Amino acid sequence: MQYNAIVKNIKEITPEIKLFFVKFKDNHNLEYKAGQFAVLGLPDDKNNLDGEWHRRAYSITSSPKQDEVEFYIVLVPDGRLTPRLFDLKIGDEIFMGEKAAGLMTFEGVEETSDLLFISTGTGIAPFISIIRDHKDEILNGKRQVALIHGARHTYELGFKGELEELQQLSPYFHYYPIVSRSEQEMGEQWTGYKGHAQSLIINGTIEKDFGKAITPESFHVFLCGNPRMVDETVDIFLQKGFTRHTLKEKGNLYFDKH
Repeated sequence: MQYNAIVKNIKEITPEIKLFFVKFKDNHNLEYKAGQFAVLGLPDDKNNLDGEWHRRAYSITSSPKQDEVEFYIVLVPDGRLTPRLFDLKIGDEIFMGEKAAGLMTFEGVEETSDLLFISTGTGIAPFISIIRDHKDEILNGKRQVALIHGARHTYELGFKGELEELQQLSPYFHYYPIVSRSEQEMGEQWTGYKGHAQSLIINGTIEKDFGKAITPESFHVFLCGNPRMVDETVDIFLQKGFTRHTLKEKGNLYFDKH
């Protein structure tokens, strides 16, 4: 394996969360659909490219229309790859897989179906890609779209400003940031939603705001993030009659665990 890409930019969200912007060295673009993931990799020993490489799939946050591929990555202190990624500087070389994959895309979603995205942590990544790529659709009012993003602390609510701006632009887009540890932070008391992402489904907040029940006939639901959140929320929607979306069978319930 060899380096085939360059880190074009890095933006720090928190010391443990960063955005990495990557581009192939020969400047060709990665072909992918909004909501998919791609592989990044680095050698165990940067002085021995013939040795072991560590690779991992990361969801893409950029739209396919963007020139660079953007990844939203959280540091795993004892991980084999992310500590190396977090040591990278702008201009450093990296490996990026030539093919993207993943079923968390808009393919097969009816134009008038309402959408519910539920995420925790960096699980918001594929939904940012989808929202960016389909922004005009969200603004045209043919469907309602809700995005729930759960985090432990307010400073972990990546993309909050971008999503709040979109919510101001469109009455059809609803953004629900929710934190599970709402103690006073940064000198300001959090007055927004408190608890876990799935609690906004359980307590009926989304249905109240949409003015109708969340049913398989009118909604497509996307879940990504903490395995416990995903498992609990999948059960909720299966009981409502939703069906899993798979390679073999089209459904209206999409999910991935981070």
